[in-house]
Order: sequence, then C-alpha cells, then structure tokens
Amino acid sequence: MKNTMKIAALSMVVGMAGIVGCGEQPAPDDTNTQIAQSLGDEAELRYARTRDQKDIAYRVIGDGDQDVVLVHGWMVSGAVYDNLIEELAGPDYRLIVPDLRGSGLSSMPNGGYSLRNYIKDMQAVIDDADADDFVLVGHSMGGALAQLYASSYDDDIEGLILMSPVPASGFPLPQESYDLFAAAAYDASLQELIIQISSVDIQPDDFAAMAADAAGVSPQAIRQALDSWTGADFADKLHKIDAETLILVSDDPFMNPALLQAAVGDLIEDSVVEYFPGSGHYLQVEDPASTAAHIDSFISGLD
Repeated sequence: MKNTMKIAALSMVVGMAGIVGCGEQPAPDDTNTQIAQSLGDEAELRYARTRDQKDIAYRVIGDGDQDVVLVHGWMVSGAVYDNLIEELAGPDYRLIVPDLRGSGLSSMPNGGYSLRNYIKDMQAVIDDADADDFVLVGHSMGGALAQLYASSYDDDIEGLILMSPVPASGFPLPQESYDLFAAAAYDASLQELIIQISSVDIQPDDFAAMAADAAGVSPQAIRQALDSWTGADFADKLHKIDAETLILVSDDPFMNPALLQAAVGDLIEDSVVEYFPGSGHYLQVEDPASTAAHIDSFISGLD
C-alpha cells in the first residue's frame, strides 16, 4: 500500500511538471567544489579515454591484490558508492570507481547514452587501470551493464556482483512512472522524489548528497539512458556468463527477490540471490555495512 501511494504521488507530480530545453554541458572542472563526490584522502583521480574520444573520470582507492570495479546506475555518478567505499576500503582491495559519461567529472556529450557506449566507458577505465582478474560490481542500470560486460568479456572477470540490477530483458515502466522518470531529466525536485520513493531507510545527509549528485548529471544522460535500460534486450546472452555471480537485493520497491531470481538468477548458471532486509533500491547507500559484509563474504569464497 505504501509503494502504491508513492506511485500515485508520482503521477500527480508528473501532471504538474514542465519540461524545458537544455544545451550541451561541458565536463565539470576538477576543482569544482560543488561536485557531490568526495575523493577522500586515500583516493587517486584518473581519466581514461574511450574509443569514441570521451574522457571518463575514475577513482582508485587502495592498492590491494584484488581489483574491484564498481559501476554506478542511472541518474547518479560513482559517488553513489561513497558509503560502501568506507566499508570496503582496506588492504585486500583496489577499488576502481568510474563516473560513466554524462555524470560526475566525466565528459558530458549531448547524445550517445546507450548501454553499448557505457560499455566503452567501462572498457576504457578497466584498460587504463590495468585491472586484472577483477570482481565486477554493478548497481541498478550498472547491474545491467555488468551483465552485458560479463556476457561479452567473461574471461576478464573473477566474480560478478549485481546489486538491485536492471534485468538484461529490461524493466518497462508503467506509462505514468515512465513520464515521471523522463521529466526528472530537467527537474531536480522530481529527481529527489525518485530517490525518495526508491529508498526505505535513507538518512538526511545521504539523501542530500544523492540529490546533489543527481543534479550534476547531464539531463541528456538521464533522458536517453532511461530508454536504454528500460528497453534492454540481451537476456539471450546471459548463458555465456561463467563467472560466479552474487545478486544482492533488499526491500527494493522495484526489484524484488522473486523478480531478480526469475529475470537474472535463473539465466546465469553459477549464481545466487541473497536478500537482506531494511534497505531500498540504494542498498549500498542505506545499509553499506550489510552490503559490504555480503560482498566480502562472496569475494573471500571465490575459487
């Protein structure tokens, strides 16, 4: 009932929302203190160049033997992993956290926000960081990207972790919700509303940080990537994934354990769905300690 009321509220907001045009945005300057992404004392900021000549910013945290690549989802940047980074950072890991095109400190082109172009961003970062036998982690749309990457380049991956992932078959939205998500590209108040309805237990400081991060994402990226992930269509490739796979989900109002088992887990041979209660879609923000514990346990058990 609570989620139904939230979706009804979305529909009312959509009716009041106006869409305005927006020109091309340059990549934010590295020194811009308004960017909602803390590099932290131990992080190194680097840039990778894609095959289509985009500059992709990424952070490297730690110098452990196990590379872990963290791929963010829609309407956010790599900053969505900041809480989780605090829990995971340690002597065993080297965390690699990109900002996909259109977000954070990366290039912000007017167009080209397809899943395949995001894969180019991932490839550029993985190559530039010289990541080897890495664990690939993807959240939400980043989970769809992780599935697509793993089904194409599985030999590079030591393990695959999907957190509240968009299925490879896409995630079509009801028209009213789709209209809201599309309008959010140009309306920060709607971005905040989406964060709210997707969360179960988000703290005020975390909500403010996520809202600021979303406000810095290119409107073109938000609008075009929406069609990319809702319309994803590569489920027939998931049988190619050989890597051990962990699918993490909490009390996500959109991606529930049964859906993810049927749409993802049943299609990846060596996979398991693990549920823990109390968080929404942004489990790594809302409960980073539990999320990190599941990740640590999975990585320590890899063959």
